[in-house]
Amino acid sequence: MRVTHQMLHQNSINNMNQNLSRWEKTNNQVSSGKLLQRPSDDPFGVSKAMNLKSSLATNEQYERNTNEATLWLDETDQTINSMVSVMQRARELAVQGDTGTQSEHGRTVIAAEVEELTEQIRQFANIRVNGNYLFNGLNTKQAPFPDPNSYEENTFDTGTKTVSIGDGVSVKVNVTADQLFGNAEAEANLFKTLNDLAEKIRSGESVPLEQLDQGIERILTVAAEVGARQNRVEAINNRIKDSTMELTSMLSKTEDVDYSVAITKLKSEESIYQASLAATAKLIQPSLLDFLR
Repeated sequence: MRVTHQMLHQNSINNMNQNLSRWEKTNNQVSSGKLLQRPSDDPFGVSKAMNLKSSLATNEQYERNTNEATLWLDETDQTINSMVSVMQRARELAVQGDTGTQSEHGRTVIAAEVEELTEQIRQFANIRVNGNYLFNGLNTKQAPFPDPNSYEENTFDTGTKTVSIGDGVSVKVNVTADQLFGNAEAEANLFKTLNDLAEKIRSGESVPLEQLDQGIERILTVAAEVGARQNRVEAINNRIKDSTMELTSMLSKTEDVDYSVAITKLKSEESIYQASLAATAKLIQPSLLDFLR
């Protein structure tokens, strides 16, 4: 096969373009810090990176959900602990008022404090988190006990609020008013018990300690359930964070540049391109036609 000047020119230009393309690609990688500039660079790597990013986005959503669940459960736990303290004080007053040695004035003072404690319990029952009522099921925009006599009717919602915290994993994050205070029909309804306690102390009658203890026991049972859910959510949240760290590390290995390697390669590609320019300049010499012009 006869080699012509046109063939030499064309091959030289093609080789220089290839060298320049590799140099540009390496330069873009160093400038952007990313190995993968386009799908054609590494189809398998791009597919893997997309899957990793999708998994990371899913983890981020689950982490936001676990944070929401943690907020609800933590607020519920704190509120219930405060309620327990109030109920323990109410029991102390019940014992004081049931001694039979209190004067009428003393019973009146104790009954008045019990009434204040009852109102405090109602305030805890109507507590809100981010503008949402904590103990009113799914009807979080309405107070479960809007007035002191609301306990006489079931004015609250008993819907279950669940949050998805993993693939196929949901957790109940709310406690409903009936679980804490009892239905209107329940004999040991907490508000009814406290109101009866204040009336009986004031009148000097025997106080309902048994019903009071039942109310405290019910609150403690709910507190234990909330604590178990908190532990579950915390464990899953920690697992999500560990998974996110691992996925981030894998994504970095897939698409991020190793600068020490990339800069060395950039220098090498630059040298190759400069060498190809020099070689081509020597190879493409004036032809006979140049002298005949």
